[in-house]
Amino acid sequence: MATEEREITGEDEADEAHPAAPDQNWTRRDSVALALVTLIAGALRFIRLDIPKAIIFDETYYAKDACWYVNVSEQICEIGYEQTNVHPPLAKWLIAIGIRLFGFDSFGWRVAVAAGGTITVALLYLLARRIFRSTTVAAFAAGLLAIDLLHFVQSRTSMLDIFVPMFGLAALLFTVYDRDRYRPPPDAEQANGLLDRPWRLAAGACAGAAVASKWPGLFFLALVIVLTIVWEIAQRRTDRQPHPIARFLREETLTIVMWLLIFPVAVYMFTYLGRLEGALLANPAEQGSWFRAFWDRQLFMLDFHRGLGSSHGYQSNPWTWPVLKRPVSYHIEYGPNGEYAEIMATGSPFVWWASILALVYVAFRWIAARVRRVPQGASRWRAEGVIVAGFVFTYGPWLLPSDRSAVFLFYLLPSVPFMCLALAYVATEIGRSWEARAAVALFSAGAIGFFVFYYPVVANVEIPKKAWERRIWQFDNCDKPEGTPTKSTLTQIVGKRTRTTVTKTTSNADLPPKGWCWI
Repeated sequence: MATEEREITGEDEADEAHPAAPDQNWTRRDSVALALVTLIAGALRFIRLDIPKAIIFDETYYAKDACWYVNVSEQICEIGYEQTNVHPPLAKWLIAIGIRLFGFDSFGWRVAVAAGGTITVALLYLLARRIFRSTTVAAFAAGLLAIDLLHFVQSRTSMLDIFVPMFGLAALLFTVYDRDRYRPPPDAEQANGLLDRPWRLAAGACAGAAVASKWPGLFFLALVIVLTIVWEIAQRRTDRQPHPIARFLREETLTIVMWLLIFPVAVYMFTYLGRLEGALLANPAEQGSWFRAFWDRQLFMLDFHRGLGSSHGYQSNPWTWPVLKRPVSYHIEYGPNGEYAEIMATGSPFVWWASILALVYVAFRWIAARVRRVPQGASRWRAEGVIVAGFVFTYGPWLLPSDRSAVFLFYLLPSVPFMCLALAYVATEIGRSWEARAAVALFSAGAIGFFVFYYPVVANVEIPKKAWERRIWQFDNCDKPEGTPTKSTLTQIVGKRTRTTVTKTTSNADLPPKGWCWI
């Protein structure tokens, strides 16, 4: 325990210049903790996974498309063509594996996302264990993700979003492993061949897979590229040799370009095999070429997302996502005696609001250390950088000005692991006294209590209306604004033809509420 405490408090700077192997100090306790938190996450996600036994929310697009991938049957899949060709195919391929194994039913089209959500929890444990060097803190961070309400819902709904943080966290983890590889002394001869950087190759593959699941995976690709550049230059500055940037460019450019730029593009393109028509050996610029079809599809997708101006009753401004102003109701049923059974994509007010304060604290510590040039150990420096950069890269782009209106709270999902890491960082900062341990235990009990309290409205458990209203709490200001002229554009590919439908309305039915509304 003494070694673990020293690493967390960042007193040792020796590993800054010569980081340890990724599995240094891994113990049987870590294996048990990883297995336990993964089992808990898996149990929560797989129990009652097939409930409700019906398609909910956007499952009507993604589950049916995945069915079409493996069955190509209108009778089975209820569609005669792929509906969502405005998204890459990898996540739908993964959902299709579950349908192939278990059939086109509610369990079959959700089993892959449940597995993806469970794997993401395990990946967060590994990442937290590496940057904090603490079994307890890693279990705390991964445990928070295991019971996060939004992550729980997205792990049980056949949509594309869960695979972005799964592949994205894997890419980040492998980038940290690559940074922590053994480095010989500066005067020793270093190998810089492509095959000498397997962790960088793995990071590029996973980043490409994140993008191939859904385009916000690009945020993770940018994250790992920027962190790689910053860390490599910083490492060369610590060895006190001249020209660190020039040495970085000479030694790292080839592997960064190959494994973090070209290889992710290749992974992304590979996922389209079987989904586009055309000859692979034809002139890429000509019609009938697979590469021309691929390029045209990307332009079509870009035009769709850039010009999406239709309104939705559950859309919300990105700045409101962390404060939970407008969750999304995926499904609701009403019992014969007034019971409610709902699946609502939301977060825990207790955990999410606390994480906002934690993120501000981590950012303050990171900025203060950079400004004042306070010496810190590798563990602390890396933890702060990973948390701040991870949250900024996955959430920040949504805050940029955009004409797109249909954005939703569940788009914050890739940022949730970094919210958990921020809380874990605070847990390391408050010390090891019995009062500090009691505070962490009390927070953990509160997080579990809120999960249990909200479980019925995120897991389709039937409860009386009064009990449902207690969970909605004060978030019932659902008055709509006055209707204004709006235009809704729907673009579909039917067979080989593109169909665009424009609808104009002055109804306020598709406008989001003005206030804080969980209904």
